[in-house]
Amino acid sequence: MPNSFAIIVTTKLQNKFLLVLETTFFSTILLPVSLAFIMLGMGLSLTRKDFANIFLRPKAVLVGLAAQMLALPVIAFSIAWIFPVPNEIKVGLFLIAICPGGATSNLLNYLLNGNLALCVSLTTINSFITQASIPLLLNLALRFFMHSEADVQLSFVETLKHIVLITLVPVIVGIVIAHYYPRFSEKTRKPMKQVMPALMAIALLGAIILEKKDHVVEMTTSDYITIVPMALLLNAGALFAGYYIAKWSKLSKKSSVTISLEVGLHNTVLAIYIATALLKSPTMALPAIIYAMFTFFTSAAFGIWKSGVKVPVKSLFTGKKE
Repeated sequence: MPNSFAIIVTTKLQNKFLLVLETTFFSTILLPVSLAFIMLGMGLSLTRKDFANIFLRPKAVLVGLAAQMLALPVIAFSIAWIFPVPNEIKVGLFLIAICPGGATSNLLNYLLNGNLALCVSLTTINSFITQASIPLLLNLALRFFMHSEADVQLSFVETLKHIVLITLVPVIVGIVIAHYYPRFSEKTRKPMKQVMPALMAIALLGAIILEKKDHVVEMTTSDYITIVPMALLLNAGALFAGYYIAKWSKLSKKSSVTISLEVGLHNTVLAIYIATALLKSPTMALPAIIYAMFTFFTSAAFGIWKSGVKVPVKSLFTGKKE
């Protein structure tokens, strides 16, 4: 009887778990809404003049793009070349570096009072540039490490839709609201800074843990131990390179922190998609999966350190000022 009972309970739990896994609510609805909500919050803190200044004085954008498109691939390639790991892992690490900045960099810049106009501009421009740069650079890595090539084609229409609907439109709406309803905008900024991280976390965890995946990636403890040092080194190298390239270019501290976060945080979801769906290599996805596990926290710590922003951790939970 005890064995039969255990089997029945396990079966019921498995059926319930499988039912949860069938949902796509988190990735198709909640995550895009969360990203749009973040961009709306950023728009509430911006004006048309902020963007005008960015493009009238494009030095910060050019420095940020140079750090992302030139310095970071060199850092990633060097790390991949030095570490004695399987070639698929080397290509997977390089793949992280050539993907554009992710939504987490926008969120962190917002929470740390970064240069939001610069952040949005870099994310938008880089997303379009990588349409061409990812296939080119990825094939260079495949030729060098694996003596092979791949026909990697990213959807320009999907990228355009994402940038317009989830980035540009919410930001513009936020700017308009801030212009015509400044008091409302001022009152909503602080609550949004408290709500947005929680909403983003729920959406990401739900998409990663609960939803059924088309491509299953198995990871062993050995894989984790092997890749973590490389991922940490890439993240640290990206953050420091982005910050000091900007500082040496005589940009402000705020812009330097913004660029460092843009260079240090990447669209790991895109990297995983390219590895599993386009290259049919779950092993290549492992560096991106591991990179996504900790880089939000290491990048946040770096941003707090370099920006000098005091994060009122207690007030996030109590609503009282520290």
